[in-house]
Amino acid sequence: MAPSRAPLPAGVPALVVLLVSWAALGPHGLEGVEPVAPADPEGLQCPAVCSCGHDDFTDELSVFCSSRNLTQLPGGLPPGTRALWLDGNNFSSIPAAAFRNLSGLGFLNLQGSGLASLEPQALLGLRGLCHLHLEHNRLHALAAHTFLHTPGLASLGLSNNLLSRLDEGLFRGLAHLWDLNLGWNSLTVLPDTAFQGLAGLRELVLAGNKLAYLQPALFCGLGELRELDLSRNTLRSVKANVFVKLPKLQKLYLDHNLVAAVAPGAFLGMKALRWLDLSHNRVGSLLEDSFPGLLGLHVLRLSHNALAGLRPRTFKDLHFLEELQLGHNRLRQLPEEAFAGLGQLEVLALNDNQLQELRPGGFLGLRNLAVLNLSSNCLRDLPERAFQGLAKLHSLHLEGGCLARLGPLAFAGLSGLRRLFLKGNSIADVDERSLGGLAELLELDLTANQLTHLPGRLFQDLGRLEYLLLARNRLSALPADALGPLQRTFWLDVSHNRLEALPAAALAPLSRLRFLSLRNNSLRTFAPQPPGLERLWLEGNPWDCGCALGALRAFALQQPASVPRFVQALAEGDDDRQPPVLAYNNITCASPPSLAGLDLRDVGEAHFAHC
Repeated sequence: MAPSRAPLPAGVPALVVLLVSWAALGPHGLEGVEPVAPADPEGLQCPAVCSCGHDDFTDELSVFCSSRNLTQLPGGLPPGTRALWLDGNNFSSIPAAAFRNLSGLGFLNLQGSGLASLEPQALLGLRGLCHLHLEHNRLHALAAHTFLHTPGLASLGLSNNLLSRLDEGLFRGLAHLWDLNLGWNSLTVLPDTAFQGLAGLRELVLAGNKLAYLQPALFCGLGELRELDLSRNTLRSVKANVFVKLPKLQKLYLDHNLVAAVAPGAFLGMKALRWLDLSHNRVGSLLEDSFPGLLGLHVLRLSHNALAGLRPRTFKDLHFLEELQLGHNRLRQLPEEAFAGLGQLEVLALNDNQLQELRPGGFLGLRNLAVLNLSSNCLRDLPERAFQGLAKLHSLHLEGGCLARLGPLAFAGLSGLRRLFLKGNSIADVDERSLGGLAELLELDLTANQLTHLPGRLFQDLGRLEYLLLARNRLSALPADALGPLQRTFWLDVSHNRLEALPAAALAPLSRLRFLSLRNNSLRTFAPQPPGLERLWLEGNPWDCGCALGALRAFALQQPASVPRFVQALAEGDDDRQPPVLAYNNITCASPPSLAGLDLRDVGEAHFAHC
């Protein structure tokens, strides 16, 4: 979820508003980008190394001197300049009063310009400056009165420098500042009064520093703060009273630290908090009073910690919580009432833990839960009614576990389930009643299990199923009546099994079938049906290119788009970030010997003349 941005102060010119929207792309959003300005109007005095242009709507003047390899500020800057782009140059420092003739400047970009120092009087005369970008430089320190001459600053970017300390009073007088980014520096300690006087501050970024301790007085006076990012520091604990003076804070990021303990009441009084991220830390346990008073919290992230257990009613005060992330911990079991009070929860992630069993009724009270992720645990069995009370659940993830069987009524009560993921278990035994009651199911993934057969009535209640994935099992046959109820299924994958035959009657009921994968089986013959197939995968079978395959040959030649010789497939690992690769879709004859090695589509018509 992208951080929200506080509104600009009244009176900021329209052009500056536009530039701020570009700046909101983050600390790298302006790198290497040189805005295209209109041709210089006739008579405008513009430095030869820059380009100048007026905004079409406000008629305000912008000067673009980005990435010109400048080592000093260009001379002859027009006095009426409202926005000045100097990013991507090679300044080592900015001298005193460098912009004294630009009293109307509202936006100044010095990002990525090699600055090692900024003279204390460098910004003299810029009382109307609203937005200053100093990110991605080599600033080690800033004098206490550096910003004394820019009282109108609304946003200040200092991220990705080498700042190791902040002098007291550095930001004094910046009463209109609403966005301060100090991320990715080398700050280890902050003075108690570091942010004194920033009464209007809405967003404060301190991520990517080396802060190990936060003193209670640090954030006093920041009563308007909405977002605080302390991620990727070296904080070892979250103490009480540190955030107590932040009544309007909505988002707090504490992820990627070394936090091992959260003090009781550490977040007391934070009634406006909506998002709390404590992921990627070392939290080993939570107390019943770890989260009191967070009545407005919507998202709580505790993934990638060292939680070995949950106490009953730990989350009892989080009545409006919608997302709870507990993946990648060390949870072995879920106690009764572990999720008491979470009646509004919609997403619960418990993946990559050490859960070995689920107790009936363990999820009672989660009446609005929509997504439950239990993947990559070692659940060996699902007791009857394990998911009782989850009538609104639409996605259940049980991939990568240790399930060996699916008993009767394993998914009882999940009347609204749309997607069931069971990929990568060891399921060999499936009771024909195990999927009973799942009338709304749209997608069933049983890929990479150990199924050798399918009970004839297994899919009896799945009349709405659209995707059925049975790849990488040990199926040697599909019963003629097994797929009968699947009249809405349009995607069927039975690749990488041991199918020796596929009777026409097995697929006949699938009138809406459009995508069928039969790759890497032991099929010798196949008659393409139903007639609406849009894509058919057939490679990796020992085809007998006799008369029985005449219909398949005709289909492949008449509809080459449905049976292409090459198909686009994802790279190994199904990583959608990798570029797609082409895979063969051969129909290679294994017999008769005279045709062995030939593709069925290349066999001449004469071979089938006697059929």
